[in-house]
Amino acid sequence: MILYKYLQPARVDVLQHRRIRFTQPGDFNDPFEFRPKIREVASDAEVQAYVEEHFEQLIDDELAKYGALTQFLPQADLKGLLAKHKPVLPAMFRLLEPAAIQKLSPMIDGFLNLNVGVLCLSEVRDSILMWGHYTDNHQGFVVGFDSDHPFFSRRRSDKDEFGFLRRVDYRSQRPQVMLTHTKSPVWFSTKSGQWSYEREWRIVRVLSEAQHRIDGSPFPICLFEFAPDVVLEIIVGMRSLPSLIAEIRSLAASLPRVQLFIACEDSDYYGLLINRMS
Repeated sequence: MILYKYLQPARVDVLQHRRIRFTQPGDFNDPFEFRPKIREVASDAEVQAYVEEHFEQLIDDELAKYGALTQFLPQADLKGLLAKHKPVLPAMFRLLEPAAIQKLSPMIDGFLNLNVGVLCLSEVRDSILMWGHYTDNHQGFVVGFDSDHPFFSRRRSDKDEFGFLRRVDYRSQRPQVMLTHTKSPVWFSTKSGQWSYEREWRIVRVLSEAQHRIDGSPFPICLFEFAPDVVLEIIVGMRSLPSLIAEIRSLAASLPRVQLFIACEDSDYYGLLINRMS
């Protein structure tokens, strides 16, 4: 299968250097990316088990808040008094949970943006909307990648959630998750159904594996190198300048498997014809 990346004219450097960005979720044009609704932090059983296992430490932490004042009362009496409240601790946790989730959400966002990058690709090469949105109004180009190439198969084990292609799941409602039971597909590959026309696939990589990093705002640009033989197609836009077309022709000489195409206006329908470049 060939999967396509829509690029602006300035991104011809992707072909020049054979490096492509894996973008942090916080830099996407969709603010809902990687942000399912966190319904609960943990199940009732997990909360109860945590209280049972850590109760003594919870008491010590609570007493530590009062410092020297605790010296005026016997420690055993204080701990006995607090122990009477043990049965209500899970219920107290539930009361405090919404506030905890509000604090956790930006922490999770920050962790993901620091560590995770995504390369988004499409099954289609002739979407008028994507040519308009992502190629500077049909002036740019589209690169078709071989999805079977080892570049898209970097899993270190069957349980590794990074380094492989996955199809995006489009939904009308944000998934609701329990934080301790959340699997990565919910975070990594769920989007609003309003984006379904993109027919997206994506690969998620750990940003520490990037070969090149360029300082940027709000996030650094993390670039991953790809081999010449991963590129199967390049399609220039119907408004691409002759200078860009000439440069792409020249760069194609170093890509052993590539075929060149040009997007042309369909005279009968609101659509594009993708023709072989002569």
